[in-house]
Amino acid sequence: MPEQNALNRAAESADRAQPSLDEKGVARFTNVGALLLRIVVIVTCIMFLLRTLLIQPAIIITIVPAIATVAGFNSIGGKHGYYVASILATLFDLILISATVFATGGIDSEAFLLYFLEIVVLSLNIGSARCVAAGMGCAGLYSLATWASWANTPETSWILLYRCGLFMLVGCGVGRLSKAYQASLEMAAMEHERARKRDRWDRTLADLARAINSGLDLHAVLEAVVDGGLDVLEAEAGMIAVVDKQGRTVAEACRALPPDFCGSVLEPGRGAIGLAIESRKTVGILDYQKFDRALPEVRDMGLASVVAAPILMGSDVIGGLAFGHTMLGMTCTEEECEFLEILARQLGVVLGNARFLEEARRRADYLSTINEISKSFASVLEPEVLFEKIYREVRRIVPMEAFFVAIYVPQRREVEIVFLVDDGKRCPPTRFKLDEGPTSRVIMSGQPFVIQLEDEDDIEDAKWMGHKPDPTRSGIIVPMRVGPHVIGALSAQSYTPDAYGEEEIELLTTIAASAAIALENARLYQTARELSLTDDLTDLGNYRFFCNALEREIERAKRNGGPLSLVMMDSDSLKYINDRYGHAIGDMHLIHLAETMKAISRKSDILARYAGDEFMIILPNTKKEDASVMAERLRTRIENSPLSVDGSPVVATVSVGVASYPEAGSTVDELVNAVDAAMYTAKRHGKNRVVCV
Repeated sequence: MPEQNALNRAAESADRAQPSLDEKGVARFTNVGALLLRIVVIVTCIMFLLRTLLIQPAIIITIVPAIATVAGFNSIGGKHGYYVASILATLFDLILISATVFATGGIDSEAFLLYFLEIVVLSLNIGSARCVAAGMGCAGLYSLATWASWANTPETSWILLYRCGLFMLVGCGVGRLSKAYQASLEMAAMEHERARKRDRWDRTLADLARAINSGLDLHAVLEAVVDGGLDVLEAEAGMIAVVDKQGRTVAEACRALPPDFCGSVLEPGRGAIGLAIESRKTVGILDYQKFDRALPEVRDMGLASVVAAPILMGSDVIGGLAFGHTMLGMTCTEEECEFLEILARQLGVVLGNARFLEEARRRADYLSTINEISKSFASVLEPEVLFEKIYREVRRIVPMEAFFVAIYVPQRREVEIVFLVDDGKRCPPTRFKLDEGPTSRVIMSGQPFVIQLEDEDDIEDAKWMGHKPDPTRSGIIVPMRVGPHVIGALSAQSYTPDAYGEEEIELLTTIAASAAIALENARLYQTARELSLTDDLTDLGNYRFFCNALEREIERAKRNGGPLSLVMMDSDSLKYINDRYGHAIGDMHLIHLAETMKAISRKSDILARYAGDEFMIILPNTKKEDASVMAERLRTRIENSPLSVDGSPVVATVSVGVASYPEAGSTVDELVNAVDAAMYTAKRHGKNRVVCV
């Protein structure tokens, strides 16, 4: 299995190897002692040789050539390597010692002791493994240097054998001592390196703590963590990825990675971070170029080895961090992995606190926004203005391309889309019968409905409205409630798939609750306003309504330059009907007059009960001649359509006056006075007639 192979290749923190010895560093560390011993060997040989010649030299005469010789070999080491220089110097020393032994008496010479000193020098420069061979070499050269002595004097052979054996024994002993010495040097170097890294580790963690406490934003803190990790781990690239609210792993902070990589979404289980998140432990990839889960962008950067750790908050994995090297097979030490895991724990605390703070701020903003929206809704009492206000407020906090407000009309069991916006453009209102569609289901059930659409046939009985031919891909429909009753629905929709989650549903539901109260207040206000402007008996506008309407129409006529006429009708028979049949029948007579007015009027005409048995009709865009024709038709209809009481007709007539703007007047008072005078003229001339002025 690829996953198992990846896990098997992962070098975990508990199994990290210790760092190898830097042999050049140790050689340089021991070189001073070796140089001094080599000078002693050369000086002693020179003194032995000069003493053979019966010369008693000054010490400076022997030291100068010794130092010059050692300096020469050291120069060779600088050009060709210290190991080569050490081999050459050792051969020179051994030949010099052997020549000194030969020249100063062979087996009787005390110069053989210099072989022991050279073995010590060899152990420092070449290493413990070759000390035994050096002892054997010293024995061989000593045998050659003393050949004449023991060959001519056989009884001295045991001295030769003893000394040669002693050379080999000392070689073994010095080798073991050299090994222990080098091991102590290695340990000291490792401890020094560990202390250096610990110091840098502590300084980095302290710097990160200061960065966190300084109030930097989250992104700056994450970048500081990456920089600190790069410094301590001596890596070439680093990255921190965070799991967002949708469960996606997003690269939040990067170093030495492609510029567009930061902010990208990582495929689950891919890369070292994906493996660390999946396995919930620190992992290392020794050969990232052959890693079957490698991220192509990281692989193309040339990274060879990567180490990663998960970021945990409690039992939840909320991200991961990774660092990479361009050198193949680089592994982290146990201490470095411990540092990486401490960084991950610190990041867990930082991200956890950031999320809690973000959630607290979001809730505060949420409550503040809802409060502002509720206040803004409460100040609007005109339905159309309120619909526009709801749309603007929802668009401010919920991403959307389409929106509608639906009102339920229970008397007709209809749903009326009173406000619809698609792709920023207002669409005409529409209505449909309560059915099995999503909006109807929300109104009937009182529960939100979430739209997740792959094809427009995915939702049964759905009705598609708006400017764009393509259906929205995601959306929310929430009910508007007033107490236990659902009065309508709000919907926010998007052409982007999966645009909404629980947060948007909660937000839109809360807005819908405030909008429902505002709509109910607007409805009650409109009802009260209509009642204040409506005659209770005839359901026509009252005197106040008439005055406002006439003033408005006069202003419109002035603005547009169009005609305007006014018709005043007064009953000729109300007193007779009240006296003969009673006031109840008199009220029926007034209602009959109002119904007749409605029957012959246009939709644009404005009808009102002016006072008692007097009625007004405002005729926009109507000349006096056309108004006279309409008034005559009204008079004739009332005369020829009597009210029936108990099967008997109650014949009644009306007197009608007509006045027009601007001939009869240009203000409300002037037109009313003119039409009133015309109506009374009709009364004086026998009633049941129309008079124009």
